[in-house]
Amino acid sequence: MLSVLPGLFCLTLALTPLVSPPCARGDDNGWVDGDTEEMRERPSSRRRPQTQPNYNQDRGEAVPETEGGRPQSRRKTGSSGSENFTEGDAGAGQAQPGAAAESANPVLQIKSGSNTLTGGISSSTYRRFERNNRGLDKMGSRFLQQSPYLEPPRTIAVQPSTFKNWLEQYHAGIAAAFSKTTIIEVKGQWDDAGHILRGYGLPFTRITSNKLKETDLAQTRILVVNCGANLDAGAVQRVRDFVSGGGYLLTTDWALDSCLEKAFPGYVEWNSDYTESSIVDAVVVDEDPVLLVGVPRVAYWKLENRSQTVKVLRGREVQVLARSRDLMQRECSNLGILALTFPYGAGRVLHLVGHFDNNADRAFNNALPDPAPIIGIGLRQAIAGNFLVAALSGDAKVPPAPEN
Repeated sequence: MLSVLPGLFCLTLALTPLVSPPCARGDDNGWVDGDTEEMRERPSSRRRPQTQPNYNQDRGEAVPETEGGRPQSRRKTGSSGSENFTEGDAGAGQAQPGAAAESANPVLQIKSGSNTLTGGISSSTYRRFERNNRGLDKMGSRFLQQSPYLEPPRTIAVQPSTFKNWLEQYHAGIAAAFSKTTIIEVKGQWDDAGHILRGYGLPFTRITSNKLKETDLAQTRILVVNCGANLDAGAVQRVRDFVSGGGYLLTTDWALDSCLEKAFPGYVEWNSDYTESSIVDAVVVDEDPVLLVGVPRVAYWKLENRSQTVKVLRGREVQVLARSRDLMQRECSNLGILALTFPYGAGRVLHLVGHFDNNADRAFNNALPDPAPIIGIGLRQAIAGNFLVAALSGDAKVPPAPEN
């Protein structure tokens, strides 16, 4: 019996590394409020489905035929003054392949092998049951872990009719409720939100950043601050007051550092990291009944060269809508945030990592490098479209929780 013990001892030592718990990772991301339940994924190689994804085959829809393409680097543009745009400015285009979902049901499905993922609203009372760190909690982590990787996207030529069809499908007749003063776009050097607004057929007014302080915002519901819009202290204060009073603010890319950090300190900030020009996977990590209407659970997201990545400071109020597993492995916060929102005063903010436009670096170009399955437009554009609609009634605000 004693002769067996040395052998058992050696076997125990050999098995110990296999059963020992993994080393804990220190949390250096700065967003933790003390109540987070985030389960971070370990960096891993990109998984591919064994079979080609079936994009809602039950509806009889086909994936749009596409042509290959990759985003190019930024180009600088600039002009001054203000301009008014209406649907007539959208311009003509070629027929657009692809289609939106055939019914008003905003819950869209993507099938990949044996996985079926559901996106969109789940309950009209969802916002009444608030939870902390939405999109960064266990639910968000499960969505990331359970979502398949889709095959790489191909660039398509998307025409204004596709954007209008999506808007009408999920927000019938809403375009008529917008006027030229409903949306004010602050011109930036790098992004061009007006391109997509025209695609949706929504009128808007474009101003330069130095005109913001003197522009009448009494009839304005949405303020769009493009990447590269240089705001002075007076303009930043105007943005803050606008949102506090009930306005909705949409910002993109470098507006994180130049606008959000200054107007709403303590919510989110630039983590000093940049992206590279690429198209990454995108997973919807929340079930918001307003901002995620008519979007697929899994899609793609175009990132620009040197887009700013996000650090969340106030997890109890910041709601993350979409994240990327590809980006998680490349940026220092290891969270891969693509889209987030938070309330401020009587209003709300939506920020997109990267740009709102298809190709702000390509003049008069309708190429869409990251079309989402089923809907034919980009996930980032669909989320922003829902935000624009929500601003008309303020229904993206969080109602008070029911009393016990």
